[in-house]
Amino acid sequence: MKQSPTLLITRGCTPLGLALAQAAAGHYRIAIASDDTHTGNALCRRLHEDGHEALFIETIAGEVRDIQRAVNRVLSRWQQLDVVVNLPGNMLVGPFEAAQTQQWQTLASQQLMQVVNSSQSALTAMKKQGYGSIINVVPDCGLLPGPLTSASSATYAAIIALTESLNSELANSPVNARAVALPLYQEQAEQLDATDPLSQARFKRKTRDSLNTAASLSGDILAMLKTPEATALHTPCASTRAQWRLKRWFTKRWDKKMQQRGRRYRRKGTGESS
Repeated sequence: MKQSPTLLITRGCTPLGLALAQAAAGHYRIAIASDDTHTGNALCRRLHEDGHEALFIETIAGEVRDIQRAVNRVLSRWQQLDVVVNLPGNMLVGPFEAAQTQQWQTLASQQLMQVVNSSQSALTAMKKQGYGSIINVVPDCGLLPGPLTSASSATYAAIIALTESLNSELANSPVNARAVALPLYQEQAEQLDATDPLSQARFKRKTRDSLNTAASLSGDILAMLKTPEATALHTPCASTRAQWRLKRWFTKRWDKKMQQRGRRYRRKGTGESS
C-alpha cells in the first residue's frame, strides 16, 4: 500500500499552521514543529482521533539544532520528507525610527534565519532521497512594502529573494523551493508586534476587515502544492496580484499611493487608511 507523503510545518501552532495542518491531514502525514507544546499536542490528538497520522516536535524558532532535530524526527518516523512549509512569525509594524535594534535582530534571527536553517536541513534530506519541496510563506509586505512595515518588509523580502535564488540553483534537481506571499488575514490580529498603540490599532483593524481567513489561505497553499509547474513566487490572492501588477507596471502610481498612505499614517489621530 502506497504511503501518504509527509508534510513538516514550522510554526505549526499559529492560526495559519493549525488551519493548514487540518486541511492537509487527509492528504499528508503531518509533522508540527512549534514551541507551543499544549496546542501542538492537542492538535495531534484531534488528528489521531480523525484517523490521521500526526507528530508534534517541540522546537524554538531560530535554533539550528531544533530544526535539524525536527527533520531527523520526521525521517526516523516516516523515512521520507516530502514537503516543508515554513510559516512566518509575528509581523512588526510601526514607524521606522521607532523600531528598536533588538526588534530588527529578532526578526532576522527568528524569521529569516529560521527559514535559512530549515531550508538547509530539509534540502540535505531531500537531495539524499531524490525529491521534495520547500515552501516559504511570507506576508505580502515582503513584495509590497508600504509605510509602517519597514522591518517586516525587509525581512520578508529577503526570504523571497532567498527562495527565488535557491529555486534557480535547484533547476536541474528534483527538489524545488517556492515562496508564497499572502495578504493579511483575520486571525493574524494576535500575530502583530507594534512599536506603538496606534500602529497596533491600525493593523488590527486591517486584519479584522480582511476578507481572508487562515482556512482560505491554507487552501491556497495546498492548491499550490498540487501544481508542480508553479513559479518560484506564488501570489494566490487576487488583491496581492493586483497590487503587484500596479507596483511593477505603474511605478509612479504605486509610489504616489504609498506616499499618500504614509502621509495619512503620520497624521496624529488619523484612523485607518485604505
